[in-house]
Amino acid sequence: MAELYHDVDIQERLEIAPGGRAHKVYKVSAYTRSGVHFTVDVTEADFTREKVDKVLTEQASLIEGIKQL
Repeated sequence: MAELYHDVDIQERLEIAPGGRAHKVYKVSAYTRSGVHFTVDVTEADFTREKVDKVLTEQASLIEGIKQL
């Protein structure tokens, strides 16, 4: 449901876990339909088009719902 968000930007980051292991995290940012900028973290294992779309849609829907209060 890309109609809830637009202008997606992806930044690949290497993060170090407390135990010292490095892992990739993708910082995915977008704008909601009303123009609110938001960012979500997506692990490398979950970095697929379908999963990212689901996370962005859920977050954009939550933000838009809060704005309507």
